[in-house]
Amino acid sequence: MELAHRMRLSIRRRAGHVVLRAELAGLGSASQVSHALKVLQRDGELLRLGAGVYAKTRRDAATGAARPLADFRLLAQEAARKLKLAAHAQTVQDRGPALVLDTGRRRVSRKLALDGRRVVYVNDRTRARSQELPTVGVARFVRELARKHHISYTRTPLDPWAETVTRLAGDEAGHGPVQDLLVALKRAGKLSTDDMAALLVNYLRERKQDVRSV
Repeated sequence: MELAHRMRLSIRRRAGHVVLRAELAGLGSASQVSHALKVLQRDGELLRLGAGVYAKTRRDAATGAARPLADFRLLAQEAARKLKLAAHAQTVQDRGPALVLDTGRRRVSRKLALDGRRVVYVNDRTRARSQELPTVGVARFVRELARKHHISYTRTPLDPWAETVTRLAGDEAGHGPVQDLLVALKRAGKLSTDDMAALLVNYLRERKQDVRSV
């Protein structure tokens, strides 16, 4: 029985929506496993989330396209649990292109992304830094910072595509003027990845508190 078929059967028997390469490594040599994974991706039975991380799929009845069995939030949380990226894989923002994952003490650089959405990590160092950044008036701070550096957000050719894919996947596009300016400031090198994530967290928390107080 060829390895791709054996892997296919093994994947179908496994609970959950995420499959790690490490879970399949015992089925063959490293090169054989790599080849079989490429076959399963080519056949639309797996979607790659990151290095060694894959999502199970189903076929869309209307288009025949391969779609993940779960939304990106659930896939990212399951991947985080399996990879032990965080003690509790809780998200700060679970809608829109960016999903923020709290990794506690750990600094994580592993990339997880699908259909224009990606995971951004925050940790204890980020939170310490975020205490130096504003927790109120965040939107005003971001706009003033952009104005100081003459930065404005310019859409790239990939932005409309990512938003369309996200919308077709059943999620709302979570971008807005402040989020867009944060992206522009990061692209221009005026904010580090950690600072951008910290400001995003502070902005979302402030906005959530404003909604609750209404």
